[in-house]
Amino acid sequence: MEVSLAGLIGAFVGLMIGIVDFGFVAMLLRRALEKRTGSTGVIRRPGTLETVLKAAFVVNAIVFAGLGYWFGATMAG
Repeated sequence: MEVSLAGLIGAFVGLMIGIVDFGFVAMLLRRALEKRTGSTGVIRRPGTLETVLKAAFVVNAIVFAGLGYWFGATMAG
């Protein structure tokens, strides 16, 4: 498998876009959890939100870096 420079640049740009996107996703997840925490009878473990955010970050980073690599390699020819 050959790795192209354009693909790597695209992956880097995609990763940066993914990090910005993750900021929005994290904000929405935190707000949703805060709304549900106020409900009666809801008991949550302390690390639940952190685990969900870590998983969301990893998935987000992989997807956006992959899309960026594909887009960069496609545009370069």
